Amino acid sequence: MTTQETITSTFTLATPPKEYNSLQNMLKIGLKALDIFPPFYVQSVLGPAYQWLPPYREYSEFTILNPWKPLTALEYIRDVTIPSLDRAPNKWARTFIPPLITDTFWRPSTYHQQMDPFDSETSFIREKWFFLNGIMTNESVAQINSGLISKMFRRPVTIINNSTNSLPLDLAQCVIGHEYKTDPVIDKPETMTEPAYTATVALIEAVIDPEVDKVVLICHSQGTIIAANVLRALGNALHALEKLEIDPNTKDLPELDVLDRLALEKLPDLSHIDVKDTGGILNYALNILKKLEVYTFANCAGDMTYLAYAENEGEGTQIGLPYIENIANKHDIVARIGVLSPYKGDTDDDLVIIDGPVFERQKDTTFMDTWGHLLNHNYLYAIDDYLNDSETTVDPFPSQADGDTTKPRLYGYFAGQRQGGYA
Repeated sequence: MTTQETITSTFTLATPPKEYNSLQNMLKIGLKALDIFPPFYVQSVLGPAYQWLPPYREYSEFTILNPWKPLTALEYIRDVTIPSLDRAPNKWARTFIPPLITDTFWRPSTYHQQMDPFDSETSFIREKWFFLNGIMTNESVAQINSGLISKMFRRPVTIINNSTNSLPLDLAQCVIGHEYKTDPVIDKPETMTEPAYTATVALIEAVIDPEVDKVVLICHSQGTIIAANVLRALGNALHALEKLEIDPNTKDLPELDVLDRLALEKLPDLSHIDVKDTGGILNYALNILKKLEVYTFANCAGDMTYLAYAENEGEGTQIGLPYIENIANKHDIVARIGVLSPYKGDTDDDLVIIDGPVFERQKDTTFMDTWGHLLNHNYLYAIDDYLNDSETTVDPFPSQADGDTTKPRLYGYFAGQRQGGYA
């Protein structure tokens, strides 16, 4: 649990998490993740071998290699095998180099909008849903993933496409985001990975929008590492608000880093907030955090913690903000790096700290159902089948806590259902 600093009687802002900066720790966690029996490492990623052959379900990731769509398949093979830069080509490259070449060697993170399933621009106008993908995911695979998310929950989804730069570079980026670039400063590119910056901009713009009541972020695999750093960036911004709360007349704003100054400019509209009113700005920050809900699949972050704590009026309990929920397959080797790591919650080593309830697929119809890392093929379809079958009583992802019958909050959005606030 992170140290807390009391701001008001009902709102507590958490201190930033500690920095790791230790490749040795990462190797220690990784080696422990490999300690599974039987050692079906490929099936730990791709799921049971008997599911690798067609026919595939409509939104299975395996459809990316459809022989009847050779150009899409070849494009994917190109993207995961040829190393590329995670930024856009400069103006000279765009002018004199053909798109086939620039698309091969320059692949920045981008945004894509999944269409509204109801063909309407107003079906969930006060909600914004985002999907942040993992490694080896180009635009085509991201569209497959977000297509199933949109179909299941009947919301338009904005893809924050952490575009693959080839498998080796994706893995390197995971290590960098997990262990080294954990204190993001927006004007210093060396402190943030490129997809983390792209995601931070999107999420901050969403949570500060006064017309939006709910921001849902679904992240998978490497996307959880990126999401953890996005939360740290938002946490840095909230600490800038804390400085204003303590001293509304502070004159040292030019000494704040750019991310803090961005928070002062964009998070509160100071024209309608009386900074001299105790709790004014922080209450505004509290309302922002209550909008955000983070749902992780195969969370492999080293540190994803609540940014603040709010008192649950009438019950005397504290609620962590923003809401974080973790879903994982027991034998998913990537999840075993983070949310299912034996080092999670280990007070002696303290190598993995992830907040939020954990729903682990460990007791299902067959042993092999607990294997697999693919978002649609090994996670979302299990949820979709369970929620669509009124006669099924075995929840594929029960709570990890003994005796807890609580179901994932994410289920409450299925088929266009609406959820109230959690705090």
